[in-house]
Amino acid sequence: MHKLLFILFVAFSAFLLAGCQSQMTVPDGVLPVDFKAQTVSIKPMMTIVKEPFVQTPGELWGGGIGGLIGAAIAAGATTEGQYVAFLKQSNIDLKKIVTQSFEHQLSAAGAPLQWVKTKADIEIMLGIPFYGIHPAGPFSDAVEPMLEVEVSVFVNNGQHISTISESIKFPDDDWVKAIPMEEYVENPALLAKGYTRLSDKIVDALIQQLASLGSP
Repeated sequence: MHKLLFILFVAFSAFLLAGCQSQMTVPDGVLPVDFKAQTVSIKPMMTIVKEPFVQTPGELWGGGIGGLIGAAIAAGATTEGQYVAFLKQSNIDLKKIVTQSFEHQLSAAGAPLQWVKTKADIEIMLGIPFYGIHPAGPFSDAVEPMLEVEVSVFVNNGQHISTISESIKFPDDDWVKAIPMEEYVENPALLAKGYTRLSDKIVDALIQQLASLGSP
């Protein structure tokens, strides 16, 4: 039932904003009046939802799939299990992709926050509460990736102060091109590139929110 509702949502809402942003809220009195986040560290642990959302037009994988990827897909008990197996066999590691997006952007010249290993102003724990693929439109044979990244924020005394998230479920075709699933199977690097571009855009928005901690 939830898949039907989602497809109806795609059909009538594909024109909506690509991202869905949650504003950061911090309880009064947690931060000093003049607090300004300048450094950030990343906790080594990271969570990811067990089951992705997977919806494609027609058969998911098409035909002619052999080798290790074909065997992994065949072993999947569900469509979602097949997709997870496909990502694994294709070396598409979403946790690694998201972590690298943070590391690269925090290390870039002019970054609003400096990434440090220890004694940072704030510490963050990353999570992926939602990901998957869906048709680019109600009558499209092409599919596009979806991704949501969640950040739990801690101050340097270990106190959790907020959780923020950013998602992109209807990406702009100019920067994440919708592609038939058969092409993704033939060339998984295309799907990895799509998730990387989603991750980079999401992480940029999250870093801007983190850098605003303590601002009026």
